[in-house]
Amino acid sequence: MRLLVGVGNRDRGDDAAGREVARRLLVGGPPGFDVRECKGEATALMEAWAGYDDVVLVDACRAGGAPGTVHRIGPEDTAGMATLRHASTHSLGVAAAIGLARALGTVPRRLVVYAIEAGHAREGAGLSPEVERAVEEVVAAIRRDVAL
Repeated sequence: MRLLVGVGNRDRGDDAAGREVARRLLVGGPPGFDVRECKGEATALMEAWAGYDDVVLVDACRAGGAPGTVHRIGPEDTAGMATLRHASTHSLGVAAAIGLARALGTVPRRLVVYAIEAGHAREGAGLSPEVERAVEEVVAAIRRDVAL
């Protein structure tokens, strides 16, 4: 079973990037994938991926790059998540969920994370132009990855 989870807060500017990717993949998305949106709390993410062995997560982050920079952390490098901080509008986030799931032995067999550098997380703001372009880039990348 395969799952794509878009993480973030729709009302906080660039923090909505992951959820926007999910929305765009709901129509004409990767075949055989369930698509969900999640605010990003660690336990909610773990509940979302329970029973799935192939999971793609998309979230905004702050890793020191320019807004709109895309990071792909593949199944061979989920430890790389430790270098990425979420965009700060959800308290624990993807990295905490992965760490907790590792400790509990519940990490999906294959986990890929796409993290998009956020420029702002202002309440009520939309995506910045740089993050909007990155969302399109990630949508295309996920479609390519799934086709392999």
